Amino acid sequence: MSETEKKFDAVAMMRSARDKISAEIEGMTLEEELKWLATQEVHDPFLKRLRDRAAQQADAAARPSASR
Repeated sequence: MSETEKKFDAVAMMRSARDKISAEIEGMTLEEELKWLATQEVHDPFLKRLRDRAAQQADAAARPSASR
């Protein structure tokens, strides 16, 4: 293998993933997209914590506050 040959093409992988996701969510409303996203399995522990924290913040924002 020469120095210019790639073993892994990150750009092609990202484009493929983007195209797959775009096809799955095409035509969905924002609410449907959010529900779809919440059902997707996350394997990366950091991304899982990020998603869980965002869900907690959204839940807290949706709850009525005593100071409002």
